[in-house]
Amino acid sequence: MQVHFGLPSSRLGPAALSIGSFDGVHIGHRAVLERLLGAGGSGLTPALITFDPHPRCVLDPANCPPQITTLTERLDLFRSLGVEHAIVLEFTRQLAALSAEDFMERLLAALELRCLVVGYDFALGRGRSGDVAWLRAHGERRGYRVEVVPAFRLDGEEVHSSEVRRLLTLGEVEAANRLLGREFSLGGLVEPGDRIGRRIGWPTINLAVPPTKLVPARGIYAGWATTREGVWGAAISIGYRPQFERTELRVEAFLIDFEGDLYQTPVELRFVKRLRDEARFASVAALSEQIGRDVAATRAVLSSVLSSSWPERNQRPGPIAPSG
Repeated sequence: MQVHFGLPSSRLGPAALSIGSFDGVHIGHRAVLERLLGAGGSGLTPALITFDPHPRCVLDPANCPPQITTLTERLDLFRSLGVEHAIVLEFTRQLAALSAEDFMERLLAALELRCLVVGYDFALGRGRSGDVAWLRAHGERRGYRVEVVPAFRLDGEEVHSSEVRRLLTLGEVEAANRLLGREFSLGGLVEPGDRIGRRIGWPTINLAVPPTKLVPARGIYAGWATTREGVWGAAISIGYRPQFERTELRVEAFLIDFEGDLYQTPVELRFVKRLRDEARFASVAALSEQIGRDVAATRAVLSSVLSSSWPERNQRPGPIAPSG
């Protein structure tokens, strides 16, 4: 996949295009992208435009949503789906002020648009004046067709990024994963910690999460960790470590059966199930015993989903055998 930051300087040939923020690249977004790729199968190059930052962060900064997927994560997902060209447009107030006509003129100068694939409620341009009806009329004049993808519903409810964010904020990762069509993930570099986990017998990695990335509710989760050494089961903790009266939110993970040093290397944590709330215990010994139970619960959860949770990965997880 070729990534363009800004509209391409060399005009792209006959293309099918979709436009949107695509935060989360959830199953509703994928319905649009599947239609896009289907149009590409008719001899058109599948391309898309995504925005960074999220438009709401520019137009309504007080309500800037945390990112379900960072730009890098979105691009990786687009690539895995088969998109050939990803165009990243910086969203600014100047861009938002363009009329639908002006935006499309700039777009048509950058690519030979033959098919525009959009959701049923899509609109572009100042005041959202470029709605589906406007685009269809414009396409008739300028030589492209508009394909409209209806609302994607799961269990009768439309799928939206806002609902994914709500579920993750509540810690309901299993429900969020159903809407995403995959396990929610957090990625970042492993940073030095205070080695509390190591002192009590459960060494953890501490993840430096990008500041704009959504972090699920505080608690303990079962999940996977993708590292330079492979894929490992992980008991993941998100919280303030009340046992030690810390005030900084931390994302930590104990990698099951892993031995090694991952400092300053990238790790991706994938969330499978929430196990419990964050809690303070009567003693450090009681905390250590509970972590042991959390690790055992993580083993059980991952063993039960192993065959279905990793079918798309070439890497296989490390050992998840029951302990003892």
